[in-house]
Amino acid sequence: MDLLSFPTELGGGLAVWHPKGAIVRKLMEDYSRQRHQDGDYQFVYTPHLANANLFAQSGHLDFYADGMYPPMEMDNGTYYMKPMNCPMHCLIFDSRQRSYRELPLRLFELGNVYRYERAGTLHGLMRIRGFTQDDSHIYCTEDQMGDEIASLLDFILSVLRRFGFSEFEFNLSTKDPEKFVGSDEIWEKATTALRQALDRHGFAYGVKEGDAAFYGPKIDVDVRDAIGRKWQLSTIQLDFNNPERFNLEYVGSDGQRHRPIMLHRALFGSIERFFGVLTEHYAGAFPTWLAPEQVRVLPVAAAHNEYAESVVKQLKSAGFRVDIDYADEPLGKRIRNSKTSKVPYVLVVGDSDVEAGTVGVNPRGGEVERDVPLASFMAQLRDEVSESETSEQ
Repeated sequence: MDLLSFPTELGGGLAVWHPKGAIVRKLMEDYSRQRHQDGDYQFVYTPHLANANLFAQSGHLDFYADGMYPPMEMDNGTYYMKPMNCPMHCLIFDSRQRSYRELPLRLFELGNVYRYERAGTLHGLMRIRGFTQDDSHIYCTEDQMGDEIASLLDFILSVLRRFGFSEFEFNLSTKDPEKFVGSDEIWEKATTALRQALDRHGFAYGVKEGDAAFYGPKIDVDVRDAIGRKWQLSTIQLDFNNPERFNLEYVGSDGQRHRPIMLHRALFGSIERFFGVLTEHYAGAFPTWLAPEQVRVLPVAAAHNEYAESVVKQLKSAGFRVDIDYADEPLGKRIRNSKTSKVPYVLVVGDSDVEAGTVGVNPRGGEVERDVPLASFMAQLRDEVSESETSEQ
């Protein structure tokens, strides 16, 4: 489908996005940005690498070094490509004095991270070495924690449903007794908070003993695709430890300094993995609102090219993604190529269409219609896309 590729020249686990794949990715990212803006998140950006001292402070060098790329010795210290965005978000929180009135403070970043996955574990877009997380870190009071977790579960499910997923499984990951930071008391408090949020929603869930990150327990949300395969996507992690390690504080209503609670949250998980799961779910036949090419126009013969071009121009002016396949090959072959490319709508135009201002509509998976006024088709397409974009699933 010409969406992306893995050139051997780049090395394993690294993809380049072709224009059609980039369109779908941009739509995903634009949707994510809008939802986060509507959800009162603040956008931030952080660099791709950092001094080793930062990852020592966060605990990554103690507990996650095997998943990090080797260090780079620079003239002023040792640097690592970042495997996570969270330490840098802590620095943003700590950049000035914070008040309880600012909490919950919700930071959001489409942040690129790099993890050294062993060659034998690489798997298409599902497990790669460089990827982008739709990463959020929420700083809140202990009193706000329960409502924030519950709200995040609602947020996650609404986003996953928007992209066509409807079957979910929930898992609670608990402390690895050999790989954790912080006290048992803090871990028990954090795990209880996640359990209560799941119970509050009435969700059945499994427990993965010892599968938590080193800094806190988590909830994972798995989806099932159209043919029943299960994929782990979204996650919520509750963290009492990074605020302690970074000495994060806010001034409470009592005028005293208090330690915030930190929630780590990714909706897509990563843009790349979510795109891979989405492609599998739809077998490449993306819904019209998400399709990289929504309409393809086929003139029957060269004599119809000018009219076909005018159809393309009108569709593009209306904001649709459309292309033209000129009459350099037989019509039947061009129609088959369009179907193979999973284009939602193929418009065939010939003599009668030129005269009447109509199109022949050949929809993906539907019945062919002849002599459809172009204005009527555009109105139908606009309604379909608008309904999909505003639907609450």
